[in-house]
Amino acid sequence: MKHLRSARHRALIATIVQARKAAGLTQRQLASKLKRSNSFVWKIEAGERRVDLLEFIEIARCLDQDPLQMFARALG
Repeated sequence: MKHLRSARHRALIATIVQARKAAGLTQRQLASKLKRSNSFVWKIEAGERRVDLLEFIEIARCLDQDPLQMFARALG
């Protein structure tokens, strides 16, 4: 997939990681809040999995973030 390693994809991942760490959560804790496997969060953060829009919104909400503001930060 062409977009999987793009600069925008890396920026989106960095925003998710930063928000997770700011929330004081581990990957495992975020996965638990999302009711997903640990590998779900790991693959996203490792850049091995794309995040669709609905997943991004779910992640942002689990991190007590506004999805639109978080997306705007990702776009820089």
